[in-house]
Formats: sequence, structure tokens, C-alpha cells
Amino acid sequence: MDQNTSHTHQKIIKVAHELFMDLGYRAVSTRRIAEACGITQPTLYHHFANKKAIYLEVLRTELFEMQNALNRIIKRFGHDIEECIFQVAYYILLNKPSSMGQMFHDIEKELSQEHQALIQKWWLESYQDPIASIFEKGINEKNLRNPTEFGSFPVPSAYLLLSLLSSKNTDYKMKENMAKEQARFYTNVILYGLSPSKK
Repeated sequence: MDQNTSHTHQKIIKVAHELFMDLGYRAVSTRRIAEACGITQPTLYHHFANKKAIYLEVLRTELFEMQNALNRIIKRFGHDIEECIFQVAYYILLNKPSSMGQMFHDIEKELSQEHQALIQKWWLESYQDPIASIFEKGINEKNLRNPTEFGSFPVPSAYLLLSLLSSKNTDYKMKENMAKEQARFYTNVILYGLSPSKK
């Protein structure tokens, strides 16, 4: 793929992402995407077979950008489990798509079971697996309770944190100070619970 082709490909993904998130899958046509990119439909079809292929690439790109970001955070802060969970939570709160509800609706209503399964796989690799690795490391290094004692296995722990983080599905970008407060609260809930420690 030469530089111009690569640039056009990336532009289609970026523009399509904005249109899909603003208007929803059904309201966006390939003609609309092409016009917004300043290219012809034949040029668009040179890069993508159809609208569904564009939508899948938009989702794949967004999910794998998140995966790369979380892996960078874990590499940087992995020596300190509390700080690592906080930084991951903070990043997700600031960067998760604000149109999550629209995305879930479109995935369920517009895509086949096969494509839904593929997106589920990408989601696991991008969100759940990196976060589960934090808890797994904490258990292995005995910084967290043994799962057999408390039931805090890595994947359910990751799922719990992600459930807390997705509870604020708003249509606006969370401000940094609010995201920090929420991230710290969720980190404390996950690691220490809400009840006072027993002596």
C-alpha cells in the first residue's frame, strides 16, 4: 500500500467513524462517506468492498487502538497494581466512545452473528485481556488475595471493573478531574471494597 493509498484508507476510516457515531449505521451510505472524504464512490470501493466492511474496520481500529494504549499503560505502571488499575480506569473513562449505546445498537441490529462474534473477540483482546493480566500478575505476585480464598479470579475481576467503567455511558466527553475521581473510586472499590477493614 503506497503512501497516498494508505492516507486515503485512513481518511475513510476516520470520516466514517465520525459519521457512524453521529448518525448510526443505517443512516450512513457509502455515497455520504465518499462525499465527506472528497473522493468518488469507485475510489472508496477500491479500499472497501461495502459499508459493512468499512464499519467493521472502524470498530477494529478503535478497539485495537485501545488495546495498544492499555498495554502501554500496563507496561509502564505494572509494578504497582493500584496505580496500574487507576491509570487504566482513568484512560478508559477519558477515551471510551461517547456513542457506546449507538454502537451496541448497530452491532446487534445491523451485523450478522458471525460479525458479532468477531467483534466480541476483538473486544476481549482489547479490553478484557489486558485488564485481566493486571489481576493475574497481582495474584501471582501475592499482592492480591488468592482466588480460591476470595473468588477474585482475573477475568471476573476485569469484567467487574469494565462494568463499573461502562456505567457512565454519557454523550459527552468526561472532564479530566471527574475522570480522575471516578477512576480512583473504582480502583478503591475493586481493591478494598466499601466496608471498613476488620481488625
